[in-house]
Amino acid sequence: MFLAIKEMKHEKLRYGLIVALILLVSYLLIILTGLSTGLANLNKAAINEWGAKTIILDKDSQGRLAQSYLSAQTLQTTKGSKISQYNSLVTSTGDLKENAQIIALSKQSFIYRNLKATTGKKFTSKNTVLVADKFKKDGFKIGSKIKIANSNVELHIVGFTPRATLSVAPVIYTSFETIKPLNNGVVNAVVTSEKHQFQDAPSNGLVLSINQFINKLPGYSAQKLTFNFMIGFLYIIIFIVISIFLYILTTQKLPNFGVLKAQGVPTTYLVMNTLAQSFIMSVIGVFLAIIFGLLTSWFLPSEVPIVISTMNIVLTSVGIIIMSLLGSLIPIRQIAQVDPYKIIGG
Repeated sequence: MFLAIKEMKHEKLRYGLIVALILLVSYLLIILTGLSTGLANLNKAAINEWGAKTIILDKDSQGRLAQSYLSAQTLQTTKGSKISQYNSLVTSTGDLKENAQIIALSKQSFIYRNLKATTGKKFTSKNTVLVADKFKKDGFKIGSKIKIANSNVELHIVGFTPRATLSVAPVIYTSFETIKPLNNGVVNAVVTSEKHQFQDAPSNGLVLSINQFINKLPGYSAQKLTFNFMIGFLYIIIFIVISIFLYILTTQKLPNFGVLKAQGVPTTYLVMNTLAQSFIMSVIGVFLAIIFGLLTSWFLPSEVPIVISTMNIVLTSVGIIIMSLLGSLIPIRQIAQVDPYKIIGG
């Protein structure tokens, strides 16, 4: 470790450039991971807040909530919280507009009990609604009247709730009585809680776990796969870049290694020196990337869905350091094959 640090201090520019490269790639990786998490949360945040275990849909719905229409027979044979979904543009008297997912549910349901109102209260009567916090950020207020496009239904905001987005759109919670003029009282799904373990699927019903349901959300799996591909490719880039730079540096230092070996320095020590340099550079680069990533997430506008969590930081940091150490193993063969006799000129 002493030799590694001493050498890095002597060659500040060379090693500084490698650290800068690790910093930039790590920063990009942290931002991509944050965007992936943020977009995933926008798709499923409301579902996570429900505290649900399973969901029962129409068997022909392909797992899509909007395509599910449960029959009266299915509803009679299933127990759980019934939900109805309607997607529409809503406008306020102040000409504010928002594309929203309207979810109807009963006040006796476990989903209603699990909902939290950060401001105001939950809906209690017809045409009153509990809306996502995003409405507040867009200028809507408690008491605001909002109208659903292509209908005469007028809603009154009585409260705001956090983490209420479904398929990216903010959610409006209301009663079945409110949404009946919009979808003729159709029930799209029955949701069961952790306490109620649904056993038998109805003959014309499709039972999915909540994770299965989330994976079937429109665009969710494709988006997740795309980000995972980019993140995985960046790890490969880090591995290749570290390997190339350390290979070049090792080639340039072969005469020095020959002299050290002639003086009795073991090959193991020189190999550990290379690994130590890679570890130090990756730790410094990752540490700076985390700082820049956090600063970026704080200064980005709220419209950018970026979430840099502790778990993401830990996993990303460990992954980058492992790739760096693997990359430093490439030039080890050169170090082991150095012949002090040939290097010195014997």
